Amino acid sequence: MATIEARRERFRELHGKRDAFVMPNPYDRGTTRILEGLRFEALATTSAGHAFTLGLKDAEGLIDRNMALAHAQGIVEATTLPVNGDFENGYGDTPEDVAETIKGAIEIGLAGCSIEDFGPGYPGSYYPLDLAVDRIKSAASLKNRLAPNFVLTARSEAPIDSEPALTATIDRLKAFANAGADCVYAPDLTRPEHITAVLSAVDKPLNILAGRKSFHLTRKELRELGVSRISIGSGLARVAYGAFVDAAEDILDSGTFGCFDRSKGFLEFDPFLEGRKRSHGDG
Repeated sequence: MATIEARRERFRELHGKRDAFVMPNPYDRGTTRILEGLRFEALATTSAGHAFTLGLKDAEGLIDRNMALAHAQGIVEATTLPVNGDFENGYGDTPEDVAETIKGAIEIGLAGCSIEDFGPGYPGSYYPLDLAVDRIKSAASLKNRLAPNFVLTARSEAPIDSEPALTATIDRLKAFANAGADCVYAPDLTRPEHITAVLSAVDKPLNILAGRKSFHLTRKELRELGVSRISIGSGLARVAYGAFVDAAEDILDSGTFGCFDRSKGFLEFDPFLEGRKRSHGDG
């Protein structure tokens, strides 16, 4: 099995290629095993997917640092691939809070993690730029001491709905890059011209969120633009939970069971799961 440091080195190498590698987001140990079996190169946790498995809503502060780290550790232990942690705002407002989260991420064996600038309770819900930068500086300083190959991603969460908003996002991403972030990420980047503008202004690997409705850029197109990494966020979890709801509603509303004609058979995912050799039933 690859050592933690080997995973971190591999993760950093993937970012350096600017090859738009795809980093899907499992939400439990089983989906982790399946995605590794399908031969993806790296994985990431998803805060929303994790929340769904606990019957909780995402982004409401219902999952704390310890819960997120324990969940991420389970993902790390279920795979040999590099794993990136989705740790929202770092589970606290201060630079010290973020450093504590990065320390925990390193200790459980993550290859990297992302930190958002969304700060509930602040005017407009976004941290002032100086505080947002100090938070990334604190994270970068700690990870450079403890695990230099750990990939720190800084996220700017504000919507990009106008040219001034794009300019403000670029300014934030540039400031985060200068503060020591290894990768930058703005989830609302969806248009090729906006992606190009960011890549022209910020000399760091860029993550693009593809697991969303009406996102039709291909990996080839993103690679040609110069994107380094493509994440799926809660996309796979929402597809899975949506299929569950659709099937359950079919059963309830129609009293028929044809929805299971759409289901996958055991043989389509069982090879990726651990267990004793056995015949396949319907349990």
